[in-house]
Amino acid sequence: MSHRDAKRDRQNRIPKFWIAATSCLLVLCMLFMALFFYIDLNFDTTLPDEWEHLEHMGQSPRFYVYDFEDRANRIGEAVEVTSEVYAQQQTAYIPYSDIPQTMIDAFVAIEDKRFFEHVGVDWYRTLAAGVNYVLGFSDTFGASTITQQLVKNLTGKNEITWKRKLQEIFYAMDMERRLDKTEIMELYLNVIHFSDRCDGIGAAAEHYFSKTPQELTVAECATIAAITNSPAYYNPIHHPENNLARRNLILDEMYAQGFLSKEDYAAARAEELILNVDDLSNTEGINSWYTDMVIDDIIRDLAAEYGMSRAAASRLIYTGGLRIDMAMDPQVQTLVEEYYRTAVQVPQNADGTRAQSALIVLDSRTGDILGVAGAVGAKKGNHVQNFATQTLRPPGSTIKPLSVYAPALEKGVINWASVYDDVPTTFGNSGKRAWPKNATGVYRGLTNIPYAVAHSTNTVAVRVLQDLGLENAFRFAREKFHLSGLISEQGRTDCDLAALALGQLHYGVTLRELTAAYTAFADHGVYHSYRSYYRVLDADGKILLSNADVGETVLSDETAALMTKLLQGVITDGTSSAVTLQKLTECAGKTGTTNNDADRWFVGYTPELVCGVWCGYEYPEPLEGKNLCTGIWNTVMRELVSIGAKQTVFDVPSTLVRVSYCKDSGKLVSKACTLDPRGCRTEVGWFVVGDEPKEFCDCHVLCDYDSESGGVSHGFCPEESLKQVGLIRVERHFPMQIYVSDAQYVYRGDPAAMPPNGNPKQAYFAPELHGVCGVSNRETQYNRSCPDHTEPPPEESEEDSGFEDEFETDFPSDSEESREEELPIPWDLPVPDE
Repeated sequence: MSHRDAKRDRQNRIPKFWIAATSCLLVLCMLFMALFFYIDLNFDTTLPDEWEHLEHMGQSPRFYVYDFEDRANRIGEAVEVTSEVYAQQQTAYIPYSDIPQTMIDAFVAIEDKRFFEHVGVDWYRTLAAGVNYVLGFSDTFGASTITQQLVKNLTGKNEITWKRKLQEIFYAMDMERRLDKTEIMELYLNVIHFSDRCDGIGAAAEHYFSKTPQELTVAECATIAAITNSPAYYNPIHHPENNLARRNLILDEMYAQGFLSKEDYAAARAEELILNVDDLSNTEGINSWYTDMVIDDIIRDLAAEYGMSRAAASRLIYTGGLRIDMAMDPQVQTLVEEYYRTAVQVPQNADGTRAQSALIVLDSRTGDILGVAGAVGAKKGNHVQNFATQTLRPPGSTIKPLSVYAPALEKGVINWASVYDDVPTTFGNSGKRAWPKNATGVYRGLTNIPYAVAHSTNTVAVRVLQDLGLENAFRFAREKFHLSGLISEQGRTDCDLAALALGQLHYGVTLRELTAAYTAFADHGVYHSYRSYYRVLDADGKILLSNADVGETVLSDETAALMTKLLQGVITDGTSSAVTLQKLTECAGKTGTTNNDADRWFVGYTPELVCGVWCGYEYPEPLEGKNLCTGIWNTVMRELVSIGAKQTVFDVPSTLVRVSYCKDSGKLVSKACTLDPRGCRTEVGWFVVGDEPKEFCDCHVLCDYDSESGGVSHGFCPEESLKQVGLIRVERHFPMQIYVSDAQYVYRGDPAAMPPNGNPKQAYFAPELHGVCGVSNRETQYNRSCPDHTEPPPEESEEDSGFEDEFETDFPSDSEESREEELPIPWDLPVPDE
């Protein structure tokens, strides 16, 4: 090739080079922009603004309550509570100036040797960890700096994913821009976990060595620093050999990095691991049940609102200088807690273990928790088991108003006078296992809603639920009344008859959420979520959490009032008739008992307060004796009402009216209803205007009855011994004989068309049935056949009767046909088809 050709060739290649270079640059720019947009859309490159309160660590919280003139509208003055608040895990916050340099050196040496040089991320270690992760040289990739570990502790997120790691890097870099190294180290050493309920070096020093951090030796500082890598594995109490090995590794690193002189290193290495364990619970103060509940609620809400870990939220509460406005009524709390500390008597099992009980009081118009007691006796520690707010237990029959009766009223499935048959709904695969059973052990027969609610009749609840529909009931209980304990999972669900009608849930509900559900009945159909605090402010006065009352209308005013009237019947006539509070104020409520009497409940309310009580053993077993909950509730509520109740009568909407009806049919009373052998069957009930009964009873049927011999007349009894009674027409068919209280008053077909039944233990119609239909548990049945008149009387001969020979008359003969025409006819009722 000539020189000219070579030159031309070089000139041609130069533009191609620039084109290729430009193209590569454009591709890189596009990739960079795509990465930028991906990061912008999927990651936060700055810390949440709410994390600014971390700068105020070290300040104690301040708790306020309100002296309300009008609680519903929060008209009143805030008053600071002066009592000290104690932590369960942490001791006082340790500022950087009080942290020994040896402790700082130990953590830097083992966790992050370039801590004071990097900007939140150690890129050397990060790159090495990335290569290690890709090539799989090791199962551990320890690249986190102290700043990154602080972020991880604050967020509570530690899953091993590149996305989480990248987000952690962005947060760490932003934290380094906001805080200096001493502030980061101070936060880190006060937040990190050290096993055995210890968060922060203050708690660790006190727990393991009974010292303050300033009093620790070099070896003891290294011992504490050794725990954090794996708190359970390196716990010096439970695994001293593991901790000692890592402690010595830390001392080696401290010496190698120049933090220790040769003499100090040798002395620390030779020091034995000697612990002086202090149980923190023995030295800390005891918070009230209410204070612990508020703290738990705020920890939960801070973690949910700001994505921080529970440990970080806990540290913020105790040492972040927060102001907390509580919903507590000090007078109510003092009364409740003192009563549970000194006066509540609960049974003991054979082993001497005492049963437990809990109580909670809410304002029915706001959901404010006014007072709470989480267990019986003196409170023995902080954040111990609170049976009012933390324990899930099946609610038994207290769920019926929420899952069955209120939804059925609201949807028009039932009204006040609706009647259902109190008999078993199923008999199992064998046909010999009647279900459900009632607590009384008795089946009653035709039963209306007021009686079923007052006496907690299980069969009626099941039948109403079947008419309402399981899905409707489940959604109402979970979504309207916010019973979050109800589950619907594959292979395990509370969307069934036993759970929704009888309260036999897989897990259960808390007393607090169950009690809050009843606010909808007390406050005109408006549900109020429970709240223990109104708001939480940081040290600068910025609102971190606001807990406004957002009332949710879940029932019509009419349904709520009807439920209240029904639940008043529980107290006046039903399972809680021992309650005496109604002498001071109108009140309503519902009892509940679970399988084997393992849990007892009562949730009741007045126009102003809702109070729930639970009794049971910590580990469920049968409770002996009567339901203690009603007595506890009655005692506490009488005291609270006497403090100064302003409203003592429930409101009744003008759209409700009172109407008489037949308790066996739910319809207007007929003549036959008044002649029922049990007495007149008239009741008075409440109805929404337009929903009152409009038809006359077609359940009662007039029937001839022999008043002298007893028994239903088959047409052969003398006229002078007959009377008319009103029997009930109801169809029943069982695969096994069932005792039903009203079975002896049942009418099934015209007796005159049937041969008499000679068995007084059976109804007159029993031989005509294919199978059985239930009997009353009596030696003789009221609806038996008359035993003395089982065939027509003998006809008189013409020889004995000269009357007919001498006179002819137009009187009708005493034929069966003419007797039927003379039978009394019920008011406005057709003669039975049978």
